Amino acid sequence: MPQYFADIKEKEFFLTEAEAHHAAAVARHKEGDEIRVFDGTGRQYMARIDRIQKKFVRGTLLQPCRVRRPERELELCFAPNSRTGLEDVLDKCTQLGVAAFRPVVTARSEYDVLKKWDGKNERWHQIMIAACKQCDTPFIPAILPPLSFAQALEQPGPALIAYEAEETHTLFWGLEQLGSPKRVRVYVGPAGGWTAEEIAQAEQHGVRPVTLGVNILRAETACIAVAAKLL
Repeated sequence: MPQYFADIKEKEFFLTEAEAHHAAAVARHKEGDEIRVFDGTGRQYMARIDRIQKKFVRGTLLQPCRVRRPERELELCFAPNSRTGLEDVLDKCTQLGVAAFRPVVTARSEYDVLKKWDGKNERWHQIMIAACKQCDTPFIPAILPPLSFAQALEQPGPALIAYEAEETHTLFWGLEQLGSPKRVRVYVGPAGGWTAEEIAQAEQHGVRPVTLGVNILRAETACIAVAAKLL
């Protein structure tokens, strides 16, 4: 059963704009139909459609759905290589259960993620909503403001850094070294990789380099691999 992103009140839900159009015009739901709705914060319900209007659907919440959470929260700090690459990471890693995304600007970054940042948030939010609907999760990840790599390292909390030159220490080794935290931040670099100076800087902040496997991955693939391994 498809689910719809809704404004959920105490006993009611509301669909507007694209979600209302999808439910009424594309899926052709009728008044009285039961659907599943979610609000992006983890709330997910079976619900009944009571009223359909142009670009507006209203209904009654019937019962909460059983919600499964990943065993840990992953904040993915990554250096986007392109607009399409960034959007692919948002899509695939939302499906895998990433809790938050943080774009970082590194020494070898080429894509200017800061350009028109505010104007892109709505598009990225829609990409993540579509991913949530695809994989039946009620959790929409947060998109945190971009930071330079140096600034990102100042953020509190346990963290690891995926490094293509590391051969021995795995993600799970890194988690054990950190005490198996329930929330962890993992840094993934750009297409050109991390500089030796950046790795040294990370280690100075207690961020341990780890390997993702024997092969060197594309930056976007590395993001997906981190999420798939940890969630």
